[in-house]
Amino acid sequence: MKKITFLLTLMLSNLITAQTFDVETIYNSGPDDKRLNIVILGDGYKESELNKFILDANSFANQLFSESPYSEYKNYFNVYAIKVPSKESGANHPGTATDVTEPDIPVLVVDNYFGSAFDAYGIHRLLVPNNYMAINNVLAANFPAYDQVIMLVNSPFYGGSGGSNLATLSMHPLANQIGIHELGHSFGNLTDEYYAGDQYAGESTNMTQQTDPTLVKWSNWINFDNVGIYQHCCGGNSGLWFRPHENCKMRVLNVDFCPVCKEGTIERIHSLVKPIDSFMPVETSIIAGAEANINFELDLIETLPTNTLSTTWTLNGAALNNNAASIAIATSNLVDGENTLTAVVQDKSTLLRVKNHETIHIYSVQWKINYDATLGLINSEGLSADSSIIAYPNPVENILNITFKNPIAGNFAASLYTIDGKLIKNVNNSNQKTLKIDMEGMNAGIYIVKYFLDSTYLSSQQIIKK
Repeated sequence: MKKITFLLTLMLSNLITAQTFDVETIYNSGPDDKRLNIVILGDGYKESELNKFILDANSFANQLFSESPYSEYKNYFNVYAIKVPSKESGANHPGTATDVTEPDIPVLVVDNYFGSAFDAYGIHRLLVPNNYMAINNVLAANFPAYDQVIMLVNSPFYGGSGGSNLATLSMHPLANQIGIHELGHSFGNLTDEYYAGDQYAGESTNMTQQTDPTLVKWSNWINFDNVGIYQHCCGGNSGLWFRPHENCKMRVLNVDFCPVCKEGTIERIHSLVKPIDSFMPVETSIIAGAEANINFELDLIETLPTNTLSTTWTLNGAALNNNAASIAIATSNLVDGENTLTAVVQDKSTLLRVKNHETIHIYSVQWKINYDATLGLINSEGLSADSSIIAYPNPVENILNITFKNPIAGNFAASLYTIDGKLIKNVNNSNQKTLKIDMEGMNAGIYIVKYFLDSTYLSSQQIIKK
């Protein structure tokens, strides 16, 4: 699992002697090296208030995993809380914000551990922990395998912030909703769907200047659940930018994430965690009779409430009629010599419509099975692969470039089809690194590209021809 870079490096953190604190498990679904690890820190909680901090941490985790898409992908996360006491309760409030008439809340100077303070950058509700060195120091000494940090600030006033992989929230009654919104920024890389200012405007998962429904990045969701192309307000540069929804958690609290933001969050999860926890056998050597069955099995991180992971099995390039996490291969179906068994796992959730995404994530296990029919001797060895296919540009004008990143050797190929299923051309490249599809002169519209590795179907996506 790829670790997310924090605001400062752990190398810098190690320059300061770090103190160890109690780490409490809030939720555990599996090994830390195979999960997204959320670490919750608390600021402005005195020693006598650390039990309250744990209650607040549990409350946030429970709220997070009750809301889509985190509820469906709960099994992909672990949550831990580090109990760091502050000398005093609460957060600093310097009274320097320029967007309200101060004091809206009392001006306060608080000796808290991480330096959390309101009025950041002149914005009253912008609550930021300012001692990033202390944050890194605590993480390095107590839980260096973190992926996402949540900072709970023990203040009753409304405030929060999101950035990098740190989301901050106060203990206002809307605190959990604030935190999940901020997590949309710091984890999901989502943009506010209200206009936060010119400095925050830019192309993102849920913000664009594209107004053509066939070309907009969320084209697959247009007209579903009120997804459209909605203009930000209210004059100036804001009128140049557009969002996918009018009622998304990235715009207002106490509502769901819109379909586009849900999909973007799931794509983020898929980019960091493989849904295959383990597989069996890793390596085996057995004697089996002519009619014996050999079992192959995947341990998958299932989605909730029902599993949406689909597994495609192929033996020597031929598809097997099985969509399960395990399969029994009869020795009578093996050829004398080397055989290849492949399991490809994809998420078929209805929350995903990724046919026109630039990057496709593919998860697979490949077993090389050597069979000596005379001796009945079977040797097999499995290899797990976290692969990706990147097709760009999409929309394409002339040449579509395809890059396949995969640790398993094999012949990568692609087939281009019309939207109604007519095959136009096949392309392949034995070095499995890059392919190019020349689409110059083809009619504008939507095409389908299907991808294969050694004749095993991997995935497909929509390509828009300008």
